[in-house]
Amino acid sequence: MKKLLTGLCIGVLLLLVILLLEYYTDIDLLIQEHFFDRANNRWLIYPALHKKLSFIFYSGLKNVLIATAVFCLIRLLYSIKHPHLRAGNQPYLIMLLSIIFVPLIVASAKYFTNVYCPYQLNIYNGLYPFVRILENYPADFTQPKPGRCFPAGHATAGFAFMALFYCFKSKKNRILGLCLGLILGWTAAIYQMYRGQHFLSHSLFSMVSAFMVIMIINYLIKRIYKENY
Repeated sequence: MKKLLTGLCIGVLLLLVILLLEYYTDIDLLIQEHFFDRANNRWLIYPALHKKLSFIFYSGLKNVLIATAVFCLIRLLYSIKHPHLRAGNQPYLIMLLSIIFVPLIVASAKYFTNVYCPYQLNIYNGLYPFVRILENYPADFTQPKPGRCFPAGHATAGFAFMALFYCFKSKKNRILGLCLGLILGWTAAIYQMYRGQHFLSHSLFSMVSAFMVIMIINYLIKRIYKENY
């Protein structure tokens, strides 16, 4: 428990740092500017191009997530008739629960934060004012619809694979598993930045939050198995 609480406290501090950097610096705007084609007034990955790339970078990642979840579920169900396999269910449970709860918890938070996507902002030819995450909207601004872009949602499908860090015994494989999750998560995150869907801070917040959820899942599963096996 002490190790978990320490990890969660570090996570909360990192989330606070991300929010403060977004509030007090222009790092989001400076980076996002590289993804917007001012000459043609469009994002570097525009809708027509997105249709061509989606099967790899958008729907493709979701399919990998679903396939992994199905594999873990089949393995867990198979162990019901083969009791000798149950002691080895931990990594499959951790992975399956991470796939379910990381997107569910982290991505669902965007329905409460009321933050718009870059492509929706007037600084990028959108309709809404640019307001930082911790700021209020102008008093004279009437929202036609709430923002749904913070934290980043699509990247959580990749960041959920950071759970592989807890699915192996050797240090080398744990690090490789973590790196795979980071690669998948940031591939999705950067792709979305190219589309004007998210700022950097949105994905950083999702990454840290995702690992915090994974830490909790790992702790609960390990505790259950410690008590029963």
